[in-house]
Amino acid sequence: QLIKAIIEPGQITCEFQVRRLTKADTGLWECRVSTTGGQDSRKVKVNIRVPPAPLSPPRLLAKQSRQLIVSPVDCFSGDGPIVSIKLLYKPKDDTSAWSSIVVDNSENITLMNLRPVTAYVVKVQLSRPGDGGEGSKGPEAIMVTECLEPTVKPVIEGWSIEEKNTLHVNWKLPSNHEPAHGFIVHLFDSARRLVCEKNITSISVLSARIGDLEFNKEYGLEVLVYHCASLGPPSDLYKVMINSKGPSSPRSLLAESVSDTAVRLSWQVPEYPNGGITKYIVELQQVGGTSEPQWIDTDSGAETTKIVGGLNASTSYQFRVRANSHVPGEWSQPVKAKTLGDEILLLLVLMGQQWHGDSMTPAEWLCLGQRVMCSVSVTCLTILFALLALFLIKKNFFHRRRTFTYQSGSGEETILQFNSGTLTLTRRPKPQPEPLSYPILEWEDIKFEDMIGEGNFGQVIRAMIKKDGLKMNAAIKMLKEFASENDHRDFAGELEVLCKLGHHPNIINLLGACENKGYLYIAIEYAPYGNLLDFLRKSRVLETDPAFAKEHGTASTLTSQQLLQFASDVAKGMQYLSEKQFIHRDLAARNILVGENLASKIADFGLSRGEEVYVKKTMGRLPVRWMAIESLNYSVYTTKSDVWSFGVLLWEIVSLGKALLCPLPPLTSLQGYRMEKPRNCDDEVYELMRQCWRDRPYERPPFAQISMQLIRMLEARKAYVNMALFENFTYAGIDATAEEA
Repeated sequence: QLIKAIIEPGQITCEFQVRRLTKADTGLWECRVSTTGGQDSRKVKVNIRVPPAPLSPPRLLAKQSRQLIVSPVDCFSGDGPIVSIKLLYKPKDDTSAWSSIVVDNSENITLMNLRPVTAYVVKVQLSRPGDGGEGSKGPEAIMVTECLEPTVKPVIEGWSIEEKNTLHVNWKLPSNHEPAHGFIVHLFDSARRLVCEKNITSISVLSARIGDLEFNKEYGLEVLVYHCASLGPPSDLYKVMINSKGPSSPRSLLAESVSDTAVRLSWQVPEYPNGGITKYIVELQQVGGTSEPQWIDTDSGAETTKIVGGLNASTSYQFRVRANSHVPGEWSQPVKAKTLGDEILLLLVLMGQQWHGDSMTPAEWLCLGQRVMCSVSVTCLTILFALLALFLIKKNFFHRRRTFTYQSGSGEETILQFNSGTLTLTRRPKPQPEPLSYPILEWEDIKFEDMIGEGNFGQVIRAMIKKDGLKMNAAIKMLKEFASENDHRDFAGELEVLCKLGHHPNIINLLGACENKGYLYIAIEYAPYGNLLDFLRKSRVLETDPAFAKEHGTASTLTSQQLLQFASDVAKGMQYLSEKQFIHRDLAARNILVGENLASKIADFGLSRGEEVYVKKTMGRLPVRWMAIESLNYSVYTTKSDVWSFGVLLWEIVSLGKALLCPLPPLTSLQGYRMEKPRNCDDEVYELMRQCWRDRPYERPPFAQISMQLIRMLEARKAYVNMALFENFTYAGIDATAEEA
């Protein structure tokens, strides 16, 4: 195509344009001219050159939170040589101009000063020498920077040896650490060569086990926090040594039943300690049972007694003990003991108080019952009880008046007298109990902030308190002005319970209390994430952020490990309560608080749940969907009824806070109702729920066994709760009216 012609005296110059040339058109070209004066032609060699262009997008080699290392080009089309490479990049969702880096060779390029957790668009433009040597931009690549590197440094608290050559290590983190996903545990030999690397995928799991280690060999141990794929600084190197021989076996092991759920063990120290004894390990197993043995540690190596609680009534158990001096020692000879029976002990207490009035306490009668059962046969006991019953009937014939007493919170003794079928109530003064001792907070050291929650008669306010010279967050519980005398009594009872319970990581712990102008204020730990029920429901990401849910294929922001960790924390807390002989009676997700590091803490020890909630006297509702069969039918509450409620709580956790819409059983039902298995629940987890819902209380597992099962599930690293979205996925409905029913 002729572009232009320049006419000058004696000559005409023409310019032509030829389109769509390729390298195949390179060669000898001929130009022909025809005029009225004749024809002429010239031949010229034409060399076709094509600007270079990348054939593939740039390749990501490595990434951190603020940098990307990129290989710019693998192959290209067009002519060379390549004299410059321009790498262009910008955030994917940013409308700003492109940034660029120009290099003169194909070495790897490092992009610096980027934003963490950000997707960048990256492309390359190549250039060759000469005019028109800058080629077109190549295909784009999407590269994402890592999460911010953790800065927190774990602190190894201690270690011990299990099963001769298995190392158990535990560590801790500061309470104010930044977000993280888990831990990496490194084990080195003496030459600093890596022997083992263990990945802990939950930030809540602060321990690990490493097996198959060699005896008499020194190892180095370190723990690192990771966030996404970014590692934080390692802990200080911790040196451990596995000796080949532990202590000899403890001597003179004795087992003595002390109640229907507890056995007292005592022993003498080993003859050959082989080093300082750090603790004793108690092994227990039900005689004739098929479950795995359970292990319980003493708090220190100086203890030579241990009360094992949470057992089944009228059940035989076998016990062994061994010492541990960083290396497990030899097991003692096994001994057996049988727990006392519920019915016999209860009869002893009632009959004893009938017979002797208040001269002996229930605890003394329990002790007497245990000694009687251990010293005579069942036949003799039967005869004894028959004689006692005959005596009571005879006594009742001559004395038609019966008197029972109980202690009320008002400091008076209430006398219930039965006269010819009529009931009268009288009160007589009783000596006041000793005043309750609790950590005292000064009113001036409490700075109230905002409201956390509110009930019918009480409220909870977030506050900053000053205790022992330190400032800390707290939740302040108080009663409203119109609260009744019973509410005040229950509130003081909650303070008493918290004082007696002491400290445990999985219960809401008491910080102190304050009296001001006649009102009581109780300061407890502040749980920043609120109650577990609401926390589970907020994790339903398909409702709160559907785009995120579909992009990541998940139904919850919580993982299977985190859900099981919630259940494990509650089981540990309930095990502690049962060992302290406390019954919660309202265990449910709404009464569990989520604290720092997503640790579950048992709460609600009496503010809104006094005795009247469980003995229906008015039209008020009972929390029947969480109550065991014996509680519904007979108003009987034991640790085993708490186990039933734990099964319901576990069902709530797996279903992400689904409302319990099961039918209400009649109060005379002896079978009750069992919820169906959630679709996302593993059979093993549902089987644990079913064990908690067994008809006979003594067949339900104790909390120590439940805790052990959940710990094993956590260590198995298996997805026991499926959080992946599946076809036609919908959440179970939430019915606020069913929360307390």
